[in-house]
Amino acid sequence: MPSEPPMPNCAAPPLRRRLPKLGPIALILLATLAAGWPIAALIGERETRQAGLRADFMKSWGPDQTVQAPVLVVPYVDAGGLSRHYLKIAPESLSTTVGLVPERRTRGLFSATVYTASVGMAGIFSIPSQSNVEERVGRGATILWKESLLSLEASALTGMTTGDHAAWDGAAIPWRNCGELIDPIEECRDSLLVARPPAAAIPAAGRRIPFQATMTLRGTGAFRHVLMGRQAELVIAAPWPTPGFAGGALPSDSTVTDAAFEARWRSVGYGQPSLWTASRLSETLTEARAAPVGVDLLEAVPTYRMIHRTSKYGILFVVLSFTVYGLMELLSVARIHAVQYGLLGASVTLFPLLLVSFAEPLGYAAGYGIGAAFVLTQASLYTAAVTRRMVPTAIFATALGGLFGFLYVLLSLETYSLLVGSVALFLVLSAVMAVTQRVDWRAGEG
Repeated sequence: MPSEPPMPNCAAPPLRRRLPKLGPIALILLATLAAGWPIAALIGERETRQAGLRADFMKSWGPDQTVQAPVLVVPYVDAGGLSRHYLKIAPESLSTTVGLVPERRTRGLFSATVYTASVGMAGIFSIPSQSNVEERVGRGATILWKESLLSLEASALTGMTTGDHAAWDGAAIPWRNCGELIDPIEECRDSLLVARPPAAAIPAAGRRIPFQATMTLRGTGAFRHVLMGRQAELVIAAPWPTPGFAGGALPSDSTVTDAAFEARWRSVGYGQPSLWTASRLSETLTEARAAPVGVDLLEAVPTYRMIHRTSKYGILFVVLSFTVYGLMELLSVARIHAVQYGLLGASVTLFPLLLVSFAEPLGYAAGYGIGAAFVLTQASLYTAAVTRRMVPTAIFATALGGLFGFLYVLLSLETYSLLVGSVALFLVLSAVMAVTQRVDWRAGEG
């Protein structure tokens, strides 16, 4: 029975002459990838400096502010007359309006988002009955109603103005530092404000007393507020297009435009205590068992996070470039020396360095475009010199330019980046498999 004729060898030069070069090329590929490690370390160092600048602004301008709800604090002495404690009453209802005025502060090439917050609060305190008070403090305790205080705490009191004040049952009362009214002063914190209602305004049990409070605060990056009371509402608005809502609950409703946002939280706190005791005046946030809610003022394009993500894809640029060069050799388009592979890899490896260099003063989008244009131009001109042919050079430039464009789009996708990247990788592998069908891989066998 006649045997089948052998399949024709479509690859012009024998494949066995190219196989010995795979070892040096693999070593050059590993060396090229290793050369990118110092660049990755440099990007990490710049990111650390950016974080350090933000920490400096938190010290000099103001921290991430967390504002608690006002609390009515009533001192009392236990039945034995030996120790002083505090009875704390949460507001029955609380409505808070916060207006943030954000701005970007720069220092050299680095920047941070800071803000000034105008906080306005209004609500009602309901004075508990005698039986509820005795249940908390015990029979025989002496309640010092005339020493009652309206307390309000924030992370820091930076930015407070002389116009900030409180009002109790319609009567204006000034804010004071805790140490001015409380002895011993060790029970106070610098971030705690107090205001003393008029003694005559302390009502009988069951009375519902309206109050107001205003604060002006400076902060960096984020604002939080502790919702407390049986009915609480919070509204935060700012001319900022990219808010990140965070905390124990998301807004009940929100509106976000290209120029501003407004978010509203509503809560009904049946699970929160309306009345509790504490041994120290400053024990408020932990005892309330209420999680803060609020907003982060996010960057529209977080420059260093995007640069860091881009640098992780540096291996794709090197592998794609080497793959295209390898296909040129396999398809007998050109003979390329191992040193030329190395120079191409060095050119492509510089992209993350160019990206961070231009992105710091110009922004991520401009830095990406300029860095990609530099590398694409250099690598394409070098390929033209190596192959001395227009078609292979055009194919290489199209492949590398397509990868730059695809990666930019991929990194901008938050939800579907994995899906799109996986499909694209599959399509690229399919294209390589289709192109290499012309290669007779058995030609290298003995």
